[in-house]
Amino acid sequence: MAYIEKKGNIFNSNAMAVVNTVNCVGAMGKGIALDFRLRFPEMFKEYQKICFQHLLKPGQILPYKKSKPIILNFAIKDDWKDPSKVEWVEETLQKFVGNYKKLGITSIAFPWMGAMNGGIPIEIIKSLTRKYLSTLTDIDIEVYDFDPNVPCALYKTLENIVNENNYAPSELEDMSNIKARYWIKIIEAVKYDKTKSINNLCHYIVDGKRIIGKTNIERLFVFLTKYKEGKIIEQNSLF
Repeated sequence: MAYIEKKGNIFNSNAMAVVNTVNCVGAMGKGIALDFRLRFPEMFKEYQKICFQHLLKPGQILPYKKSKPIILNFAIKDDWKDPSKVEWVEETLQKFVGNYKKLGITSIAFPWMGAMNGGIPIEIIKSLTRKYLSTLTDIDIEVYDFDPNVPCALYKTLENIVNENNYAPSELEDMSNIKARYWIKIIEAVKYDKTKSINNLCHYIVDGKRIIGKTNIERLFVFLTKYKEGKIIEQNSLF
């Protein structure tokens, strides 16, 4: 078992659990939380439901076990508009250390919690994280300096689809529920190396407009996940 700090895309981790940092009002609109929302829309719905019932409080952990990997939502903010607090980060770390064995977690990936959009100085977060996690000997822990521009496995799947050119945009529409006109823009962006990750597609501008919105990004994540796992049924394979 090991404690490792690394730079890269946390969604490339093979850990059985991944940590997402959240607020308590049901918003995942930026940073790593937005990535989680787009990748795991059912998790987001469940998280929102808990928040709207005012059941999630700062310093608590909300597990979501229906996905692979398991997602642990660490509440280190109250409102999304406010900064994170060191005491809430510490409280979640304490709760994790006291409960990971009960959850059966043997490997997990963390971001530097509260150091991105949370406003806490990175050195404070590093010191706190190391204090609680670096001495654990019965669990593999990766702590990521998260770089969303590093391609994840799903983006590489998208690159393969584009480069192999086995499907027309209309066929991809049938398979993904994303309109062919958006697939044309996605293919162009990927083919000519204009984006480096799926998240980048959200911000890629053509003629003053984003080529694809959040709803289609969600659909793209779902499609690529199923495609990668061999769960997409091609229309021409039916008879």
